[in-house]
Amino acid sequence: MFLYPIYKAIKTRLGAGVPVFFFIGQYRKGKENTSYVVPAIYIEMPKENPLNFYPKKLMATKGIIKIHYISYAPFKNHDNDTQDAAILAHDQKLRDIDTLINGWNVSDVESNKLTEQMISGNANLLNFEDMNLISVLSYNTEIYSRHLMT
Repeated sequence: MFLYPIYKAIKTRLGAGVPVFFFIGQYRKGKENTSYVVPAIYIEMPKENPLNFYPKKLMATKGIIKIHYISYAPFKNHDNDTQDAAILAHDQKLRDIDTLINGWNVSDVESNKLTEQMISGNANLLNFEDMNLISVLSYNTEIYSRHLMT
């Protein structure tokens, strides 16, 4: 399944003001020789999922696309103004991401659908790691591969 066009469309949609990268575990503990940017959005595409085959060489799979947002949160106690402002800005960015992605479907330049609507799934919010605040939003969708169509 070729997921790059979907990744590129999501990156373009989210790319205003914050760098967007493909997620390869950049900020995870134990991940060596990998640098990461803060603040940033990381897009995690689905791993291997069973394929469904349709006429005209159309393939589809159900998948979960995860949007990781990492921002700078300078302290680890919740009773100071700097921390509160960082959490508020982080929360607002999550709302902006959800507004852009939830219910959206990706299409190619010929207006062929590459995904069904992306529907909000699980969310893992407000995880503090070192001096950063990390959230992961999940979107369930069906992904189509049209690269073999003639």
